[in-house]
Amino acid sequence: MGVITFNEVTKSYGDNLILDKVSFDIFENEKVALIGKNGTGKTTIFNILTESIDIDDGLFSIQNNRTIAYLKQIHKASDEHTGYEILQLAFSKIDQLQVDMEHAHKLMADNPTNQTHIKEYGRLHDKFEFMGGYNVSEKISKIITGLRIPEKVLKNQFTKLSGGEQTLIMLGKSLLMAPDILLMDEPTNHLDMDAVKWLEGYIKGYKGTVFYVSHDRYFINQTATKVIELSFLHGKTYKGNYDAYQKQKQEYEERHLKLYERQQKEIERLMKTARQMRDYGTETAIKRAQNLEKRIELMDKVDRPINEKNLSLAFKTLNKSGYEIIKAVNISKSYGELNIFKNVNFIIKTNEKVAMIGPNGAGKSTLIKMIAGNESVDNGEITVGKSVKYAYLEQEVIFEDENITLLEEVCDHLRITLQSGRNLLGKYMFFNDDVFKKVGMLSGGEKSRLRLLLELQNDVNLLILDEPTNHLDIASREELEEAISQYHGTMLFISHDRHFINKFSEKVIDVRDGSVITYEGNYDYYQKMIDKKNEVIDKIKISKKRQTTNQNYGKGKRKAVFTINKTEKLMADLENEMSIIDRDIVEFATDYKKLHELTTKREQLNLEHEELLKKWFELQGE
Repeated sequence: MGVITFNEVTKSYGDNLILDKVSFDIFENEKVALIGKNGTGKTTIFNILTESIDIDDGLFSIQNNRTIAYLKQIHKASDEHTGYEILQLAFSKIDQLQVDMEHAHKLMADNPTNQTHIKEYGRLHDKFEFMGGYNVSEKISKIITGLRIPEKVLKNQFTKLSGGEQTLIMLGKSLLMAPDILLMDEPTNHLDMDAVKWLEGYIKGYKGTVFYVSHDRYFINQTATKVIELSFLHGKTYKGNYDAYQKQKQEYEERHLKLYERQQKEIERLMKTARQMRDYGTETAIKRAQNLEKRIELMDKVDRPINEKNLSLAFKTLNKSGYEIIKAVNISKSYGELNIFKNVNFIIKTNEKVAMIGPNGAGKSTLIKMIAGNESVDNGEITVGKSVKYAYLEQEVIFEDENITLLEEVCDHLRITLQSGRNLLGKYMFFNDDVFKKVGMLSGGEKSRLRLLLELQNDVNLLILDEPTNHLDIASREELEEAISQYHGTMLFISHDRHFINKFSEKVIDVRDGSVITYEGNYDYYQKMIDKKNEVIDKIKISKKRQTTNQNYGKGKRKAVFTINKTEKLMADLENEMSIIDRDIVEFATDYKKLHELTTKREQLNLEHEELLKKWFELQGE
């Protein structure tokens, strides 16, 4: 039986059916990705699991005594804790245990000979140690470093943080809670690439079950052992990561199409025979025709395969441009005393597809705005080819008048008829009554799509995109990629979507620490170069450490052996002293004051022993 089991679960909101007899099992320690278009019921499933909503029919279960943590996309801010204090709340049980220990400690200090108090303190201390009470700060520090949580986010009140910053803190808290079942809704949404890569390693090594919603295909590839897809009210399970899911789905769809076509041929043959029997007009022939029609009626019909692709973008013919599209020479940019980058140089050539990556706040969007002429350069020069005509899709899309409808916006902006406007909007997934929505009522992804529609109706030879896939589900991302693959001009884009980068980039510009480094390849090539660079750095560090060790402990072999022997003797002396203390701890188990002195001394000796052991390993390496 699974840790989580869904058995023909059905859920509706009024007349809107969301889930129709959805079934799946998730087993111990599995890492499971839940995918599907927006609105297919992914968050609904998580709300069912956390019993935030009821189901209409079917059964679901979670194994008894399983602890659960749920990372939502939206968080209710109702208290005045700082970001750091929210992280500390993950250890509320340990904090309560520490309070109980302090109380027991006081009772034991007041009555040193009371055996009940001594035993209770020992029990609480053992439990505190077992639960990792002494490592809380270390665990929090590890999460802060891994997720790259800024200090200002940690110090600021949670209620005053942005939605993305709140999600970052709540993700950290969920990981620190270390539950048996970790539920996460879009965990990578507000993380930069370095943090996402760290999270991938954390999830792969997590000792528990992880069930998450994500549109990040690269993340799914790195972490998932199973993929559950929600589509057309139903769920289907695929073993493996995202690549395995795609392969299995394609094979399933090919088999399904063949079954459908074969059944349709059989139905056509039976219907043709039935018509012929009726044409004969005899009683026997008509009876045979009725039997054939009944046979068709009782068939277990194979559904017609549905083509989900519905985003059809068209790029116009492009103007040619010069060899060098963009050239940056020694450019610098600051905001007050904050230096964004200094003496940056790069070149983007005709028809290149270039990804600009780097940590949040490194200056990627600033560079893009400077190239587009929306931001000034402090020093240096950015040259854009004279024949360059660009389309620029910003990360935060704003329309001048958000009270008009989509249809009005398109027709007024492009000066086309209402019917032409409706046809064009249909290509960008705005169907039927969608065209009468107010622009201000659109989601972030819908606004981006509308802006892309407007920008690409003119001849362009440079397409600039700032996080183009940010608000799109996987299906829409793949449809957008298919459309972009038909565009043959120059493209410069900022993205955290490593799958998107791999698909399009021929060059990666890494912006970080005030500088820019260019890599001639896609994301995988970039990561390979970074890994090699880190290996070299590690080797240099080891080499320097060995040089320092040689300087400290002598250059001759005889001297090194003497130092190893001396270290071993010191370790042996400490081990003997700790053995004596261990015997004394048993002897003075009822004497609180003596016991406290002995345990304190024992811990100090243990630390000294660990330092000597570390030194001994270093000497052995020499």
